[in-house]
Amino acid sequence: MPTKVSAIIINYNGSDVLEPCIDSLLGQTVSFDEITVVDNASTDDSCSFIPQKHPDIRLIQLGTNEGYAAAANLGIRNSDSELVAILNNDLMLDPDWLEKMLKHATDPWSFWASKIVFSSRPDRVDSAGDGMAVIGSGFKIGHGEPENLHHENREVFGPCGAAGLYRKDMLEELGGFSEEFFLIYEDADLNFRARLRGHRCILVSAAKVRHRVNLNIGTFSPTYVFYGHRNSEIVFWQNMPLKLLILYLPERLLFNLFSLFFFTYKGRGASFVSAKLAFLKIFPQIARRRRQIQSERVISTSELSRVLERNWLKYRIKKVPE
Repeated sequence: MPTKVSAIIINYNGSDVLEPCIDSLLGQTVSFDEITVVDNASTDDSCSFIPQKHPDIRLIQLGTNEGYAAAANLGIRNSDSELVAILNNDLMLDPDWLEKMLKHATDPWSFWASKIVFSSRPDRVDSAGDGMAVIGSGFKIGHGEPENLHHENREVFGPCGAAGLYRKDMLEELGGFSEEFFLIYEDADLNFRARLRGHRCILVSAAKVRHRVNLNIGTFSPTYVFYGHRNSEIVFWQNMPLKLLILYLPERLLFNLFSLFFFTYKGRGASFVSAKLAFLKIFPQIARRRRQIQSERVISTSELSRVLERNWLKYRIKKVPE
């Protein structure tokens, strides 16, 4: 079993949630060896209590908002543990979360997903691990479903970035999270690149987390739509092997058409179109990175195809429980 585990909390304006999150980490039945809070230039006083109340917690305060991916990478670089938990500020871990995760911290696994439930509806799942659709769209497994339907451990594509546990050497091998994502889909991209390198993830269903979903950016806000749909293009074009890219491109284009109509109806058509234009602007650098990623791929096309979800539409119409 690994000897050291770090927790990294990414904070932005978390005055209502950060302290309960930290308390849940400090109340674990198996203690974290170190806890780091990386603050993305919050404009509130959410971190003010840490130096006095928790002097053992490392606090890194950035002068500007660098985004989720860059903040996570900074926390990773400042850790000397074998395992690293990357956590949102708007969640609370069950007291035995780390204990349950560590029971499965063995080969063949390189990263671990926890069962995340809605804090307002703990009987409903937010994510029982994340999947990847053939169109390059990540999705939350079990989203909105009864919690008791997801009680077994199983292999999943990767963890939801809100509460994942990772081998640090795997993160270093991958170069960490891709910082051009800023936020949204950085976890899906890392999951995809890890799978291409042959790394595998397991859902530890007994390791539970309560999550206040999309607290900072809001569901269907302009920010959410822009980064979500710019970044999903990056995931598809950068990571999908050529044979599968050609095979599933028609479905990707259909998904984009469907999304254009949907977001126009929601009053977010301009954000959606801006996302696609922003992607086209950076496409040359994505193409260069694609060549490197595909040259380092060890998993076969057929192996990857077996873990991609074909029925992508059903995962796009799930709703957050009221």
